[in-house]
Amino acid sequence: MLALPVVVGAILRSADAAPPSPELLPVVACWLTGYLAFHAATVWLKAPPGRRASARTPLLAYGAAATGLGLVSLAWGGTGLLGWVVPFGPLVAAALALAAGRRERSLASGALTVAAASLMTLVVRFVTPQALGDALGSPAGTRALWYTGLVFAYLFGTVLYVKTMIRERGSRRWWAASLAWHGLATAVAAAAAVAGLLPWPWTALFAATVVRAWLVPVLAARRPVRPLAVGLVEIAFTAAFVMVAATA
Repeated sequence: MLALPVVVGAILRSADAAPPSPELLPVVACWLTGYLAFHAATVWLKAPPGRRASARTPLLAYGAAATGLGLVSLAWGGTGLLGWVVPFGPLVAAALALAAGRRERSLASGALTVAAASLMTLVVRFVTPQALGDALGSPAGTRALWYTGLVFAYLFGTVLYVKTMIRERGSRRWWAASLAWHGLATAVAAAAAVAGLLPWPWTALFAATVVRAWLVPVLAARRPVRPLAVGLVEIAFTAAFVMVAATA
């Protein structure tokens, strides 16, 4: 979830022959440390008051690192970067509110964090919201929006799929929801391919995720599937996503 949007954004930059933007280095570093600070914040928020002291040190450390890298990003890339606070701020605030209510593992929390992660595709491709706005309506801007949607569709599908394998294992309701989401993503990719908006390999990739979402939980119901195996399958699918993004 952390790496895929950044990699896809970099692929889009290369495909569009965008000029080098070295200021993205501290921006990406801020994103990574910011996520660690976010995770530390969720641990601190959901902990009982008497146990929050142990969670305070990583929160302060990662928070300070993210703040420092954010200031470097602004000094290097300009205050135009602050425009990203508009979409990121509400997503992060809502996710932290859920964590404060000890609902950090809810589906809503997963959707919020995946949405925030997916936005990094646009950040890496355009650096500032102004650059994105200038590109709207152009082939580069349209493709970036589509690929951001594809990143979200894949990552949120992974949230549902992993739940069927671990926390909601054996739940037919969650299994059906996972299949429905993956099926919908495949249908949208196919419709976009027919309309000439996306290459056909995207449809094939999402069709493969439908098979994964259906088959692996069925196999897990018959014999244990270790979390490591689930993770390795996801690494393979993520690599396939990157390959399609780079070659389609």
